[in-house]
Parts: sequence; structure tokens; C-alpha cells
Amino acid sequence: MPPQADTAAAAGRTATASSPRPSKPARTRAQKRSRRAAADRRFGLYLALPALVVVLGLIAWPAIQTLIYSLQRVALNGDTRWVGFRNFELLFKNPDFIHSLWLTAVYAIAFLVVSTGLGLAFALLLNEQFRGRFLARTLLIVPWACPWVIAGIIWKWFADGDVGALNGALYQLGVIDEYKAWLSSDTGALIISVLAAAWRQASFAALLFLAGLQTIPHELPEAAKVDGATAWQRFRLITLPWLKPVIVVVIVINVIFGFMQFDVIYALTQGGPGNATEVLSIFLYQQLFVYTNVGMGSAVAVVLGVVALLIGLLFVKLLYRSGDVTEGVS
Repeated sequence: MPPQADTAAAAGRTATASSPRPSKPARTRAQKRSRRAAADRRFGLYLALPALVVVLGLIAWPAIQTLIYSLQRVALNGDTRWVGFRNFELLFKNPDFIHSLWLTAVYAIAFLVVSTGLGLAFALLLNEQFRGRFLARTLLIVPWACPWVIAGIIWKWFADGDVGALNGALYQLGVIDEYKAWLSSDTGALIISVLAAAWRQASFAALLFLAGLQTIPHELPEAAKVDGATAWQRFRLITLPWLKPVIVVVIVINVIFGFMQFDVIYALTQGGPGNATEVLSIFLYQQLFVYTNVGMGSAVAVVLGVVALLIGLLFVKLLYRSGDVTEGVS
């Protein structure tokens, strides 16, 4: 064999022998870290297990029981009879249910627009520098701190046809010639119901929007102002793209609250006058607790839950769709 070949073979053997291999202590340390990580995960699961059991007991089991009842005819003495999808068939043939379903969609859209728009307006106002801003920000929390039922009672007195402050203010401004019973008309009751719920929810939306506005670097609007951008252009090209993630979150929350709203409407009108404000939650209450129709009421609850779930999933998909919500801050 030529000397060059011997030299090359010897170099290859030397390189193979000197190639780095994980030593046994290194492998042992890696295995210990892996076992420790697995033990930490099990420990975390054990810590969360009691809360998980409570959540399943409070949410999952009632939901399953409601689904089962929706497929049965339930008597007051506790006797049940399996009827399959008969309750749902009767439900979608019921004109009152169709009316409530349509009214719920209208109410949810109006609630979404008013609460989101007012929340954004409040946040933009409170983001400016003015005397008393701290007090104004503090007062913003007051509506959100009120329970939904209390908000409904407040607005019931506010819109009262005899002593309500709404009539007094509109009369003094010359908008109306005489006091009106707002809650006695179909349109007035629906509008007051939307405004009452949106008043409370707008403060929460404003807090989220205000937090988002605080993250906008001051250099961006200042630079745009120097370049001659108008207030509308700064809002459209800087503020809105930056707030896009917050806007999506607010929309998801407001849509769900709009479809599930019960407390404010019940405190204001109890679904009246007639069925002018009988949204699905009120219709559900009447089926379960007024007519004691457990099977039909459970079917309404299933429909309402599915609608809210689908809408929530739709907006969650929009939230995480190809990073669109973060492009405004990238």
C-alpha cells in the first residue's frame, strides 16, 4: 500500500476516534432532566385536578343533563319519556321561538354596535390630556361594577314614563313635548333594553380599549401629525390597526353577552310589552319556570348554547387567522 494511502487511513481512524460522543454522565443528566420535567408536569396536573373536577361538576354535568332533557319529555313528578328530536321539531315550528330567535339576533347586533362604539369613544376621550382625567377614568369603572340586574333597575327608573330622568332631560331640551312611556311601546322597550345593557358593557370595553391605546408609542401619532396627517387619518392608519387585537377580543365578548343577555331585559320589561323584548333567554325562562316545560326549555338552552358557541368559535378563528390581528403592531 502506498505511503499516502497509509497516511489517509490513519487520519480517518484518528478523526473517527476523536469525534465527539455523548459521555455516559451526560446521557444520565439528560435522562434525569427529562424525568424531572415529566414529574413536574404530573405534579401540575395533580394541583389542577381538584379545580378541574369542580369545573366539570359545575359546567360539564349540567350541560350533559340539559342535552339529555332536551331529548325527553319530563313530567313534574320526575317521570321521563324519550322523544328524540321531537322537542326541537316542535321548537322550530313555534312562531314564538322564531320571533325570539330573530329578535335575539337584532338585539345582539345592536348591543355589539352600541357597546363597542361607546367603549371606543370613551377610551379615545380618556386617553387625552385634560384636567380631571384621573377622576373620569375612575368613574368609568362604576357602570361595569354594577351587576346586570342593578343596571336594569337603574334604567327602569331612568326611563320611567312619569318620573324618569330621561323624559325630564328630553323635555327640557325641547326634544319631546310631553312625557313618554318608553317601556310601554315595542320599539322604545327594545331600544331602552339595548342602551341599558350597552351602558354597562361599554365601560368594560372602554377599559380594554384604553389599555390598548396606552401601548401605542407616542412617536407614531406625533410623527404623523408633523407630516400633516389629519386626526381622522391618524385614527384610521395608526390607532385602528394598533387596536385590532383588542377590537377582536371586545367583539367576541360583546357578541356572546348580547346573545346570552337576560338580567337587564328581565329587570326592565320581563320580555314585554307583549313579546317585544322576548329574546331567547327570556323565552327559555318562560318555558322552564312559567310553563314548567323542561324538555322544551332544555331544547331552547341547547340551541342558545350552540349559537353562542359557534359565534365564539368564529371570532376565535378570526382572532388567530394567519396572524392578521397582529399585523397592525408588527
